[in-house]
Amino acid sequence: MRLSIDGYNLIARVGGRSLDRLDLEAEREGMLDFLAAYREASRHLVTVVFDGGRAPGGGERQSRHRGVRVHFSPLGVSADTVLVRQARQFGSGLTVVTDDREVARQAESAGAVVLGSEEFYHEAELAVSMYGGGDVPGAADPEAEAVERRLDTRKKGNPRRLSRREREHERRLESAGSRRGGRRQ
Repeated sequence: MRLSIDGYNLIARVGGRSLDRLDLEAEREGMLDFLAAYREASRHLVTVVFDGGRAPGGGERQSRHRGVRVHFSPLGVSADTVLVRQARQFGSGLTVVTDDREVARQAESAGAVVLGSEEFYHEAELAVSMYGGGDVPGAADPEAEAVERRLDTRKKGNPRRLSRREREHERRLESAGSRRGGRRQ
């Protein structure tokens, strides 16, 4: 599975504070270490996109951090724009991780699957703690994690069957928690 992650969005959501109140360099490094552990556990292709205006030295830059592609957008171009471009390029072969509604809408219209930042982070924590062999600080108890389903009253057909989008979303979540095609238990 190929993932493109809205880096600062994930940092802000997990950190629970505004980016202005965080040490961005330290937060980026910590998040990249975590995503590298996730990549090793899941064997997924992981790209993190950050706004280039906040990059050390400013401007567009691409690098790798222990197998994770790190992309700082060019000056004047937001990370959101880069994420939407990637969604258009890879379509259904891409999962975009963001809480930005507009990015999510555009990515879904391009065929990509969208996961919320918090949802992804909890699944990644589980994958790292189960398969990565290391402890994840603050990792949630797998038995305590339950995915809540909202029933859509506009849905027709079998009320117990998930919509195509929800089934694809669930498939991507299961894949996010798996290692080399294995199933999560």
